Amino acid sequence: MLILIVVSVIAAVMFHRKTSEKGYHSPRFWMYPLIVGNGLLLFAFAAKWIATQFVSDGASPLITIYGPVVDLLTLVGFFLLIGKAWKQIQQLPPSE
Repeated sequence: MLILIVVSVIAAVMFHRKTSEKGYHSPRFWMYPLIVGNGLLLFAFAAKWIATQFVSDGASPLITIYGPVVDLLTLVGFFLLIGKAWKQIQQLPPSE
């Protein structure tokens, strides 16, 4: 899940550059990828921890594939949210 943090930082830099080019200087634009990335990371950790608490046998086939599936779904959700926000940023008119 380190990739989620790295991609969040890269996306924050790209969001900041794009919005600065258009004349917007609010920190909410570059903070969005960081908040979404860290929030999804915490959600994934919590989902994995809760699953291990409910399953008594840690070596069950369900638990062995559950972690990677949660990680993959977290990455897909992150890219969907960031992609949608990136499209919205590209559609912003230049600030006056």
